[in-house]
Amino acid sequence: MKLIQRVLLIGLLWFCMAGIPCQLLAQAPQENESLKYSDDVVQLIKEQNSKMSAELRRIQREIAALRADLDKPGLKDVFSGIGYIFGLFGTAAFVASRKKE
Repeated sequence: MKLIQRVLLIGLLWFCMAGIPCQLLAQAPQENESLKYSDDVVQLIKEQNSKMSAELRRIQREIAALRADLDKPGLKDVFSGIGYIFGLFGTAAFVASRKKE
């Protein structure tokens, strides 16, 4: 039974594959239509190109804004700096108190 199914499936595939080139040849456009289609395609590509360039400009502006935000010190950086200063003053106070004794 499986052999019959495989043979039928292979035959169906061969039949479909043999019909595809004939259909492609039957649907070939004429020269005037092909010029019209190529002009339409060129116009469509130009529209897509302008949309893509506008989108890229928007993305570049967003990336520049993100870089500017990253350059600014954040809350973590401020507290780290304050802790560093307290640590230096604590070390200096420790050294100063040891010299007095």
